[in-house]
Amino acid sequence: MKIKYVVFSLLLLAAGILAACGGSSSSSGFSQTFTTSAGAGEVLQFSVDTTAMTYSYKVVQSSYGVTLGQTSTGSLFGKTAIGSYTVGASSDGFIQGGVVFPVQNGLLVGHVQISLIGGAAKIPVFGVSNPITTLPGLAGTYNYEGFGCGVKSGGNVLGAFGCLSHYGTIKVDPAGTTFTVCKGGNISAVTPACTTNSAGTIVATATPGVFDFVKTGTGHIGWFLAFTAPNGQKVAVIDHDDIYTPAFGHSVASSQVAMVSGAADGNYFTRNNWGMAGLLTVSGTNFTDVIAATSGTLALNTPWTGLATYTYNTPAAASGVAMIAGTGAFTDNSTSAPSLFGVGLRY
Repeated sequence: MKIKYVVFSLLLLAAGILAACGGSSSSSGFSQTFTTSAGAGEVLQFSVDTTAMTYSYKVVQSSYGVTLGQTSTGSLFGKTAIGSYTVGASSDGFIQGGVVFPVQNGLLVGHVQISLIGGAAKIPVFGVSNPITTLPGLAGTYNYEGFGCGVKSGGNVLGAFGCLSHYGTIKVDPAGTTFTVCKGGNISAVTPACTTNSAGTIVATATPGVFDFVKTGTGHIGWFLAFTAPNGQKVAVIDHDDIYTPAFGHSVASSQVAMVSGAADGNYFTRNNWGMAGLLTVSGTNFTDVIAATSGTLALNTPWTGLATYTYNTPAAASGVAMIAGTGAFTDNSTSAPSLFGVGLRY
């Protein structure tokens, strides 16, 4: 039963996230490159051509010793009505398969299977198009949700790797050169004040749009990627390859903006780090999971602005936290499954 709840929790989240500016895939073909975090400590440039039904990848950063700059191509097939695609094996065999949902000039979510990293494990991916390339462009206060594993899990979050989900807030200074993280709390709140802060610097790299997250007192802990949505809201991804904590995985961050009832109404494509897929329908503060045949409610802007606590009505009570993430993206964590982290996009 827990797995059933987990599938639904992933779907729930969709509600809040897409509120900002619902994403949708183009009805006609398009070409787009997404700077992408694979949730195992890897950064890829993943390009799709939905007219030619092809894709290519390039390794930008790697925790697994993959040669930087490695690149290859493969085929897309099996397009669905909502605009998701099955990913075929790349010609070099590095990518074995997967499913992705790309939005033109927006975001990309899904799963990929990478032979040298996780074998058959379905590694969650989250990518941004047209990434921010200047440090001041990163400035702002973000909510975030994500997960980390105590060793290089290769995407096998259900293995014995001490994987846990998390949420909190991040503040990036106006110059975009320093950050402060409040894990599990709201950095904007005076009371209660954050007690689990950490801080560091942000440094540009040779790859435009990929920034180095450097924690004060230790060193490099991850790669920061960000995107500005048409409504001005920022969405970011932190690819964790932190050897100090340790933590390998990724987090999705979004500008801290209040959720509004009704703005998230619609249907959502979802994937999670347990390798599961889902579809969710949201109406106001109610949701229905058409796969798990469950339903529930959302308490908006709790535990703080921009987040939502969700609770199942049926078949039994369970709960978690969801987050808005502009352009129709969402994330969620589940209290009933501590390692679960889900992402999705409205279609």
